[in-house]
This record gives sequence, C-alpha cells and structure tokens, in this order.
Amino acid sequence: MDLSDVRKNIDRVDGEIRRLFVERMTLADQVACIKAKTEDKIYKPDREEVIIKKQTEGMKPELVREYTALIKRIMEVSRKYQYGRTLELRQCFPFEYTKVPAVILKPAMVREELYTCEDYSKDKVITVASYEEVADYIKEGKADAGIGIIEEVGIGVSDELHNLLAEKELYITHCKVQEDGGVRRKVVTFVDTLVVLPSHNRVKIMFECPNHSGSISSILSMISDYGVNLTEIHSRPFWKDNSWNYKFFAELNANIDTKEIRALLYQLSQETEYLKILGSYACEGDF
Repeated sequence: MDLSDVRKNIDRVDGEIRRLFVERMTLADQVACIKAKTEDKIYKPDREEVIIKKQTEGMKPELVREYTALIKRIMEVSRKYQYGRTLELRQCFPFEYTKVPAVILKPAMVREELYTCEDYSKDKVITVASYEEVADYIKEGKADAGIGIIEEVGIGVSDELHNLLAEKELYITHCKVQEDGGVRRKVVTFVDTLVVLPSHNRVKIMFECPNHSGSISSILSMISDYGVNLTEIHSRPFWKDNSWNYKFFAELNANIDTKEIRALLYQLSQETEYLKILGSYACEGDF
C-alpha cells in the first residue's frame, strides 16, 4: 500500500464522518426543539464528562487524549448550533438594549483628563475628581454621559475605568483614538443605557471563566467558531471563594444586533461564570 492508497482510505473515512456529522446535527436540532419547550439548559458539563468517560472506555491509551479532544469539539459545535436554534425558537436573549442614539448635552469627566475632550465644548463639560463621581453624576441625572481614557494603546489600560464599567450599569457608546506626542489614547464615552446602532462595529465584554483546566481556551475557541475577531483582550486577578480567579476584558469586532453575535453572547452568558456587556460602539481612528 502506498501513500495514494492511504489517502483514498482517508477520503472514505472523511466521507463517513461527514455523513455521521449531518446525522448528529439533525439530532442536535431535535434536542434544541425539546429544550426550547422545556427551557432546559443546553450546557451540562457533568453529562458531557459521563459521555467522554463512556466513549473512551477500552480505547488504546495513546489515543484517549486525542479522542477526548475530538469528542469535546463535536459537543462544542453541537452546543453552538443549539444556542442559535434556541434563540430562533424562543425569545431568551439575556441582554436588553435600545436602538435609539444617546443624546449627550452634559458630559462629565475627571478633571485631569479634560484635555482629551475634542467633541464637546470644554466649558460645557462637568469636571470632577474621580470616575466614581462621574458615575454618580450620571446616575443622579446631573450628567448625560461620562468621558474617559480607557487605554493608552501599547502602554496600558485603565483598570479604574474598566472596573467602573464592570461594576456599574454603564456602557460605552463611542470610542475615539487620539494621538498626542506619539501616544495613542482610546477615549470612550459611556452612558447608563446599552445602545446598539447599525454603525457599531465593536462590542466590549467582561467575563469570568470557570476555574478549571482549558476554560479560557474553550471560550476563545467558541468566539472563533462564530468567525469573530478579537481586537483586544486583557485580564486582571481577583479573589473569590478563597482562591484567585481572573476577569477577562475583551473587545470583539462585531455588532450585537445580528443573529450570530446574539447567539454568541447568549452562549457566553450560559458557559462563563459571569458575563457583562460593557458597550457597543464604533471605533474612530487607527490603532
């Protein structure tokens, strides 16, 4: 037997895998229809572990790891399909948003960052001592929005502003990259309502991973499966349940008001420990 014969057999096996894959996805559709009626969870990690253990019993030890990886990917693809179908079958998208643009007449800023304000007359801007005060002014109706530096590109991000967005009901609605003396800064405008417009091409999220091996890899793979490009990701540690974990802040090149991205965010909300949308916006400028 030469290489061409082996390749013919591989083609035959691949054809059989394709036939079985189509059959399995038909069954996945049936599962989605049933769970949409019963409102049962799609992701059940305990059941998946039972399936993996059963399917790898008696297999050659040197193939167990590879076959386990294959089974996991099959189940991940199946879940992706089921989340999309579930959204089609019932209204269960877990995030509310408006399609009405925010009207901003009275923005508030930290005093030291006023020099970055380019889109509003500086004498109309309310200046305060901290981001926490900016949030208070928005919540009390004294300001329509906040403006702040969320990142100096290639240098570092603002943990203070990221934490504010993660902990308060505040959402980025606009982002502009400004260059000053060779330093590029991402200056964002944030409001107290999640606004999604057709022109938006960025979604900012914060999520916490389950604390087990491969969790961040699975989430990044999930995002990739939807064909979404990550334009930013960074993490910061936090103490929870007597152990250290991480919050991940990510920016997606996407628009929330599309079928695929709604399915992705729905899946992320179900398969992470915690997910919050931090904003929807168009990003002006090159970074």
